[in-house]
Amino acid sequence: MTSSGKGQIALPFVLLISGIIIEIVIAGSFVTYFASGSGYSSRLQARAWAAAMSGVQDALVKIAKDKEFAPSTVQYEFTLDTDTATVTVSRTPDATGQYYVYTVTSLGSAGSRQKELTATAVVHQTTGALQLQSVVDTPL
Repeated sequence: MTSSGKGQIALPFVLLISGIIIEIVIAGSFVTYFASGSGYSSRLQARAWAAAMSGVQDALVKIAKDKEFAPSTVQYEFTLDTDTATVTVSRTPDATGQYYVYTVTSLGSAGSRQKELTATAVVHQTTGALQLQSVVDTPL
């Protein structure tokens, strides 16, 4: 056998090993991308929830300051850094006529994620005492 035929198997072997290494690197890149993307999605969801909860708390502060707040449905929006909350407040008197029942719906948005919370509060018409009844995560 001549010396010119000894290295013929080296090139296909190197290309095969290189191809396997490149496939492993590409697969690792995809796994890293999707793993970091799901973490970012979780952060956006948490920020949307925080924006929605801030909207509920803001409405409760307004109701606590003025028991006659929102004689009809009131809707307003505010910004928290880069996130927003759209708050809708409605008031109805209860059957006894002694209390106002407030329903607060807050839609928090962070990036492409949204979260909606609905709160119910009762306010005594004479004393203005506020009692939060429930805060419920509303499915979108």
